[in-house]
Amino acid sequence: MRITTHILLGWLLLVMPAAAWNGLGHRTVATLAWRQMNDAQRRAATELLKHHPHYKVILTVNVPDGVDQGEWAYLTAAVWPDLIKPAKAGQPAKPHSITRYNVYPHGINLPFVHSADAGRVSLADFVVPEPNAATGLSNSIVTLKDTTATPHDRAVSLAWVLHLMGDLHQPLHAATLVTPKQPKGTGLGGACTVRNERGKPINLHTYWDRLPGTNAGYADIMALADSVANAPELAPSRLPEYRLNQTPAAWARESFDHAVQFAYAEDHVKFVDTKAVESGSIRRSAIPTLSPEYVREAHEIMRRRIALAGQRLADVLTQVAW
Repeated sequence: MRITTHILLGWLLLVMPAAAWNGLGHRTVATLAWRQMNDAQRRAATELLKHHPHYKVILTVNVPDGVDQGEWAYLTAAVWPDLIKPAKAGQPAKPHSITRYNVYPHGINLPFVHSADAGRVSLADFVVPEPNAATGLSNSIVTLKDTTATPHDRAVSLAWVLHLMGDLHQPLHAATLVTPKQPKGTGLGGACTVRNERGKPINLHTYWDRLPGTNAGYADIMALADSVANAPELAPSRLPEYRLNQTPAAWARESFDHAVQFAYAEDHVKFVDTKAVESGSIRRSAIPTLSPEYVREAHEIMRRRIALAGQRLADVLTQVAW
């Protein structure tokens, strides 16, 4: 695989600093699981990743000073599925050798309607596409645990497991609001614009993605992992859904419930149509600002979801016959 250094660095500059749930959050989930693995399991996971097709060109690029290369490869594998998405308009093109591995969606479009539209919108014909994040996670776990699969396939599956476990626990990755004007859904919240606590317009999906923070340095990852791991209220024994729900489909339903009952809830948040703002038909001054109560509870939900994702990822990885 021949990839020029300037193109690779272009991707990293474009994607890596956008430390959202798929940056700081994803690496934190991976860290929480890493800490529960024993030394032999960690060594086996890092050895397996050496068979990953992008080990040298993505997973071990820009290793922070003082950080073990194997650990950083593992942490970067957790964001790798975001790095292999096809380039957006204005970004450097990515070769097929990179994007060919972009095989799973990062969310699941479970639909719902607001109560005000209950009589105006039908979900009878709404189709939840497959594959999706839930089926992708299930498939990847099966391949990772299959010791007869090739090291290449298992390494790629490990990266998908690391990533999709995080995505499936982000509420806005599991629910799409269906309205009379948007019968195919609001793009997992991408079509809903609000103002964040700093007054900046942002779509609801991106707002939730960025809740863990916007700095993704190694120290920031460790600090968030410490904060979550040391919170008594986030211990597995204090999270009843951890015991009750044991499958990716059930984990997606948890996220869906958080989205419907809080993230999109009419009594918690107001938003406007993103395209209407972009076209000028809705003035930017009319974009509603999230309330302090919404911001506070959103952060609490985010921490709970990261704790659950980290524990469930640990359960998967510590059961692998490496």
